[in-house]
Amino acid sequence: MSKRFLLYLANALLLICLACSVKAQSIVDSPYHINGSAFKENCNCYTLTSATNTQSGSVWNINKINLQESFEYRFDVFLGCKDPDGADGMVFVLQPIATNIGSQGGGIGFQGVQPSVGIAIDTWQNTDNADPDFDHISIQKNGDNNHNSSNNLAGPVAASAFSNNIEDCQWHVLRIRWDANLFILSAFIDDQLRVSDTINLVAEVFGNDPMVFWGFTSATGGANNEHRFCTSLKSNFTQLPSVETCAPQEIQLVDQSTSFGTIVGWHWDFGDGTTYTDKNPPPHFYQNPGNYTVSSVVLANNGCWSDTFKQIITIGSIPEPDFLVPDTICGSEVIQPFDRSYVEFGSITEWNWVINGQPFNGQAPPEIRVPGPAQVPVRLRVKTKEGCESATVEKIVHLLDQPEIELLPPISAACVGDEIILIANSTLSANPVVEWAWNSLIGSSTQNRITLRSTVNGDFPLSVRGKGANGCWSEPVQHIASFFQTNANAGRDTVVAINQPLQLNGSGGQYYNWSPAGQLSDPSLPNPVAILDRPTTLVLTAFTDAGCATTDSLFVRVFKGPDLYVPNAFTPNGDGKNDRFSFLAIGMKQVYYFRIFNRLGQLVYEGLNAGGWDGRLGGIDQPAGTYVWMISGEDYNGNAYRKKGSLQLIR
Repeated sequence: MSKRFLLYLANALLLICLACSVKAQSIVDSPYHINGSAFKENCNCYTLTSATNTQSGSVWNINKINLQESFEYRFDVFLGCKDPDGADGMVFVLQPIATNIGSQGGGIGFQGVQPSVGIAIDTWQNTDNADPDFDHISIQKNGDNNHNSSNNLAGPVAASAFSNNIEDCQWHVLRIRWDANLFILSAFIDDQLRVSDTINLVAEVFGNDPMVFWGFTSATGGANNEHRFCTSLKSNFTQLPSVETCAPQEIQLVDQSTSFGTIVGWHWDFGDGTTYTDKNPPPHFYQNPGNYTVSSVVLANNGCWSDTFKQIITIGSIPEPDFLVPDTICGSEVIQPFDRSYVEFGSITEWNWVINGQPFNGQAPPEIRVPGPAQVPVRLRVKTKEGCESATVEKIVHLLDQPEIELLPPISAACVGDEIILIANSTLSANPVVEWAWNSLIGSSTQNRITLRSTVNGDFPLSVRGKGANGCWSEPVQHIASFFQTNANAGRDTVVAINQPLQLNGSGGQYYNWSPAGQLSDPSLPNPVAILDRPTTLVLTAFTDAGCATTDSLFVRVFKGPDLYVPNAFTPNGDGKNDRFSFLAIGMKQVYYFRIFNRLGQLVYEGLNAGGWDGRLGGIDQPAGTYVWMISGEDYNGNAYRKKGSLQLIR
C-alpha cells in the first residue's frame, strides 16, 4: 500500500474513534454543525457543556475559511460560575479534517486532533500537562495540550489580565486575529492581548492546505462547569456632540454596531413614533422637550437580529429658577439662599447668583454678610446641560435690628415662702420692646415684671424675650432664681462621760451656729466636738446666704465614767415600760460583747444593739428568775473593761 493511502486510513480511524466519544447525535444548524452535549441557545449563542460531569461538545462552522486571507473574529465566551472545582474549559480550533470531533475531560475536546491549531482557555490544573494553578490561555498545535511539548506555541499565561480566575459567572470578549501577511496568530480577552505567535499556519501546520474549519470544543470530566459562546452581534450608536439639546432641537446619531459577520439591516426607533431603516439616519428633529428612548437593532448576514440597544436622549425644557431665603432676618447679617430650582426635562448644571450686587456661581452660594438694617436683593438665573436657560428670579431680604434687653437684678435668691421680683428692660432705643414673653414654672408675670414664689428649695431657671416695634424678637435672657430652705437637725439626745469628747453631727443648712459655745471646739461647724462636765442642752441654728434660719436642740446627759452601766431587773410584759434589758456605755470607745445566760449556763442573748434583750429565746418567752450577764469594752483612753452581774426577769 502507498504511504498516501496509509495516511488516509490513519486519519479515518482517528475520526471514527473521536466520533465514538461523542455521546449525543450531531446535528447541522446552518451554518454550524453541533456535536455531543452542545446545543443552540438562540440565533447567535451556543452551550458547549452544561455543569455536568463527563460531557463533551463542539460547534463548527460548516464553511471552510482560507488562511491565506486575514481575519478577526469576535466572540463572547462564558467559562462558568465554579472556581475551585470548575473544569475543564474551551478551545477555539482551526482544523481541516471534519466537523464532528470532540472528547471528554482534560483534552477539552481538542486532544488528538491533528493537524490543528487551538487557542485553549484551560480552567483546570492537569499536572501531567504542566498546567499552572491559575486559569490560563495558550496556543497549542496538533491536539497536544502539554505545555512542555514543542507543540506549545505560546503561553500559558493568565486567561484574564485582571484576575487569576475567569470562571467568574461573567461574559468575556474573546477576539481571535490572524494576520496572513505577517503570519501572526493572536488572542485577546477583554481587549487585552494574552497570547501571540508568529507561524506560517498553512506551511508549518496544515501541509500547504489553506482551507480549514473553525469552531469551539469543550469538555468536562470528574469536575464540571458551564461553557458557552456567542458570535458577536451588538447594536450600538453614539450621538454626535452637540452644543445644546434644548427644544426644539436636531439630533445626529451614528451607528457603531459590531458583528461577527456582515450587518445587512438596521431598524431605528427615535422614541417619538418615527422610525428609520438604514445604517446612519439623517439628523432627527425633536419639536418638544422630553426624555426620548431611542433604540436600534441590527440584522446579521446569518439571519440573526441583535438585542435592542437603547439610549435615553433628553431634549431639554426651560428650567424654573427658585430658591428659599427668609423674607425677614432679625439681628443676623448672614444671608445664605437654598436653591430649589426645577427642570422637567434635563439637568441644571449652572447657577448664576447676584446677592446685594455681588455675583456668585454654584448651586450653594457662600454665606454673605451684609450690615443691617438693609433691604438686600437676591437674584438667580439657572441653565441646564442641554443649553436651556431660565429667566432671572428676584427676592428681597429685609435685614432688621433685633431688640436688646436686660433682666434685673442679675442674681436673685430668697427663702422658701418668700418672693422674688424681676424686671426686664429694653435697652435699644431704636427698636423698643412692645411685647414680653416669659418662660417660668413658678412665676406670675405682667408685661416686663415677674413675681416668683416657691414652696420647695432649689434653683429654678427662667427666660424672657422681648418683641421689638419692627416685629423682631430679642435673644432670650436666661436667669436662675434660687430659693433656700433650712431644716436644722442637732441629732438625738445622748449620754456622755464627764469631760469625755462628744462628736456632734448637725445638718440641715448652709451655715451653722451652736450654743452655748463655751464647751465646743468650734461653734460655727456642723460637727464640732463638745467636752461637758454637767447635763447640757445644746441648740443648733442652721441658716443660708439668704437667711432662712431654723433651730434644733439635743440634751446631753453626763455620767461619771468611763464605765459600763447595767441594770439589775426588767419586766418584759409588753406594757411599754422596762420591756427590754440593755446596757449604757459611758465614755466607751467600743463595746466588744454583751451576753446573757440562764441558770443552766445556756446563752439566751448576745448583741450590741441599743434595743437589748426582749426576754425571749427563739421567739419563746423565758421564765421569770435570775440570769447572769457579762460585758466587755474599751474606753477612749484604751483601758479595758470586763464586768459580770446578775439580773431578775420579772413576769
